[in-house]
Amino acid sequence: MERVSFVLNIRPEDRDEYIRRHEAVYPELLQAFGEVGIRTYSIFLHGGILFAYMEVEDYRKAMDALAVHPANTKWQAYMSDLLLLNDAGTTSEDIPEVFHYEA
Repeated sequence: MERVSFVLNIRPEDRDEYIRRHEAVYPELLQAFGEVGIRTYSIFLHGGILFAYMEVEDYRKAMDALAVHPANTKWQAYMSDLLLLNDAGTTSEDIPEVFHYEA
């Protein structure tokens, strides 16, 4: 199982709308997560910074599958007005794990 995290950015004034939309994530998207091997997925919000964490069987394979999945393309279009582009011209940036503890 891979542990993966990444950051995304929104405008602080879009905070409430971002939260509202995530209170009703499409059921077909949640089903797709399971189908591609995502076992847990959390998003944390601090100001305009979103920190996402997931545990997934094969991250690259899962992201490739989601990139063409109709539920995900629909969700990405729905969220595109809130997510800001970073310096690389993308909406998310992978961040490396530097410490992990598990009992």
